[in-house]
Amino acid sequence: MKVEVTFEHEPETQKEIAIDQKVGSGKFEVFHAKVASTGEEYAVKIFPQTESSKNRFSRERELLDTFDHPNIIKHHPIKEHDAKFDLLIFDFATNGDFFNIVTAGGLAHEVHMRTYFHQLIVGLEYLHSKGVAHMDIKLENLLMGKDYQLKIIDFDQSQTKEDSRVVSAGTSSYRAPELMDKNCLDIFAADIYAAGVTLFTFKTGQFPFLEIEKDGKVKMVYYDMFIENNPEFWEMKAHKMGKKAADFFTEDFKILVNGMLEKDPSKRFTIQDIKASEWYNKPILSPEGLKFHMHRACQRINQK
Repeated sequence: MKVEVTFEHEPETQKEIAIDQKVGSGKFEVFHAKVASTGEEYAVKIFPQTESSKNRFSRERELLDTFDHPNIIKHHPIKEHDAKFDLLIFDFATNGDFFNIVTAGGLAHEVHMRTYFHQLIVGLEYLHSKGVAHMDIKLENLLMGKDYQLKIIDFDQSQTKEDSRVVSAGTSSYRAPELMDKNCLDIFAADIYAAGVTLFTFKTGQFPFLEIEKDGKVKMVYYDMFIENNPEFWEMKAHKMGKKAADFFTEDFKILVNGMLEKDPSKRFTIQDIKASEWYNKPILSPEGLKFHMHRACQRINQK
């Protein structure tokens, strides 16, 4: 499929973009696209011509137009196009999403995961400073750009502090208890919880808790243990991985995750608490060092 577009930053130039393979699996489809004349690559998010989709498109476009941050995917506003649907165009992240990277063992060293966790937290801090909560932080919504930096994507569930009510549901096993119970009052605290789950998956490749439905109710398996007998939770998780908790989960890591996954949103770690934590302040890689190590890791992943 080919679409003629005119970007706002090049209002006098019309480009033909060839949209080919699907690269995203969220609520709205995302495709790889390429400009035949220049070889430029993009990701194109397509919104069908329904009333609800049009509203989602308008809201996400409005938010994206206010963002400018190295850890937020770059959006390329369109002045006009000839497609029969709404679309958003972004930088194409050549190194894929963190679900594939984590499950393939791409974050094998703690300094790698800490460096990317820093980037996630700095990106969230920027969003929150703009009054926006992402509301769907998960591995699939974190991409690795061509510069090997983390990029937060997919803002169709995002909410602002001015919204009269919380309608975002988040994603199973990432979402905070108050989102499950439909009584979320602090959208920024909900983001912190999802980031805590993400950090746990960086370390283990597994969720800390799993959502299951029983007798018409949704429950998080292991969350009661986490709250009521926290040492047993960490021992159990380490045992399932064939590790000893004292060796695999350091105390400073557990303190950070415990704070981010606190059940009471008013007691949950803030971004300031996270940035002051001991684990967060251990060494990270420079951009050059990260690029060197992750280039090799991505090569290994692609060869599998």
